[in-house]
Amino acid sequence: MSDKEISELNLKSAEHYGPQLQMNHFTEELAELIQAAAEGDPQHIAEEIADVEVMIEQMEYLLSLDTVYIERWATHVLLANDIQSCIWHLAAPIKSINKLRRVNLATAADPNMPREEVQIKRQTANHDLETDIGKLVAYLNWLAGCYSIQPDEIQSVKSYKVQRTRDRIAQEAGTNGKGV
Repeated sequence: MSDKEISELNLKSAEHYGPQLQMNHFTEELAELIQAAAEGDPQHIAEEIADVEVMIEQMEYLLSLDTVYIERWATHVLLANDIQSCIWHLAAPIKSINKLRRVNLATAADPNMPREEVQIKRQTANHDLETDIGKLVAYLNWLAGCYSIQPDEIQSVKSYKVQRTRDRIAQEAGTNGKGV
C-alpha cells in the first residue's frame, strides 16, 4: 500500500472517530511506545512507532496543526543520545494534549469567556503540542536508527493497522445497520 493510500485511510479513520477519541488514542499509543522503548525489543518498538506515526498524522489533521513548524522541529532539534531523554520526549505530547483538553473544558464551562482569551489559550496549547510532536518525530527517527528499524518495516505495519481500522469501522457500520 502506498503512502498516499495509507494516509487516505488514516484520515478517514480520524474523521470517523473524531478529535476527542483520537486524542485519547494518541496518548495510549505514546504510553505503549514508552513501554516498548523501555523493554528494548526492536520488533515491538517498530510496531509502536508505526502506531504513533499514524496518530501524529491524525492529530495534525484533526487539530489543524502546523505541519511545517512540526517538521522544522523534527529536523533541527538537538537530540540527547540516551533512552531516558528519548522516553521523556515520547511522553511530552501527553502533557500538551491534556493542556488542550483543559482549554476546551474551560471554554465549555464558561461560555462567557472572552473570545480573545479562548483564542490565545487554544493557540498556546496548539503551539506547545506542535513543538512536542516535532521533538517526538525526531526521537521516533532516533529510536528507529538505534534499533536498525527500516522505514519499509514501519510502512508495512502502518499499512496493516490502517486497513484493520478500516475493516473495524466497516464492521461497526454493518452491526449498527443491522440493529436498526
